[in-house]
Amino acid sequence: MIEDDTFYIWGEECIVSKISSEKGIKLEEQFLFVFNRIEQTKHNLMMGALSMNKEDEKLLQYYLELKGPNAGEWNSSPQCLHTQLVTRDYVKKTFDIFDEIQVCNVGIGTGDWDDYLGYWLKGRGGLTSIDIDESICEIFEYRQQREQHPNPSKVLCRSIFDSDLPQEAFDIVTLIGSAINETGDFKKCLDSCFSLIKHGGYLMFMASLKYTPVEMLEEYISNTKYHIVQKTVYEVFLEYPFFISKIRK
Repeated sequence: MIEDDTFYIWGEECIVSKISSEKGIKLEEQFLFVFNRIEQTKHNLMMGALSMNKEDEKLLQYYLELKGPNAGEWNSSPQCLHTQLVTRDYVKKTFDIFDEIQVCNVGIGTGDWDDYLGYWLKGRGGLTSIDIDESICEIFEYRQQREQHPNPSKVLCRSIFDSDLPQEAFDIVTLIGSAINETGDFKKCLDSCFSLIKHGGYLMFMASLKYTPVEMLEEYISNTKYHIVQKTVYEVFLEYPFFISKIRK
C-alpha cells in the first residue's frame, strides 16, 4: 500500500523513484522532477553504449566468435582442451626458465598459447609473437592490454619468411598447431624458425599427425646439424593425433 506522503513512478527501464512530499511542493512538480531524472538515466545508458570505441567493438566480436557456431564447438571440445593441456604441460616440464630468457612464438591465432607463455615467463623473460595477419596482431595486442596481462607479448606483424626478423635472438621458438601448414612451405618455415634461434637454443614444434607426419620432421632434421632431443606422440583422441618435439640448434 502506498503512503499518502510518498510519490512513486516507474520508468521504461524499470527504474523506480520515490520522493516524499514536502510542504509547498506540488504533485506535478514531483512528477516532472522524477520524469527528468529517468530521462537523464536513459540518456546516460545510451551514451555509455555509444561510447564503446572501435577497438572494444572488435574485441567484443572476437569474444563472440570464439563461442560462435564456427569455432565454439571445437574450442570447447575434449580434443581441443586436451591439446591445450598437454602442450602447456610439455613446455613447462621440458624447458628451463632463466633470467632474461627470450622466447618467440610463430603464429598467434587466438592468442591463448601466447597468453600462457607470457604467464610462464613472468618475472624472468620476455615473449615475442609473430603473425602475418594484421587484424590478428591488432586484436591480440589490444586484448592483452585490456585484460591487463602482466607480461604481454611484443607483437611483430610480419611473415616468418621476412629476412629482417631478429636473427639468432631467441632461446626458444615455438611453432604449434596449424601454423606450419598455413605458411605453405614446410622446409622454408622450419629454416626461418631456426634462423631466429640462438646457437644452443631450442625449437618446440607441435603439429597434427594428419597433416604433418613425424617422418617429415625426421627427414628434414637428417639434412641439418640440428638434433631432436625429445619427441612424443599423443593419440588419446584418434580424430586429432599430434606430436610435440624439442629440437636443439
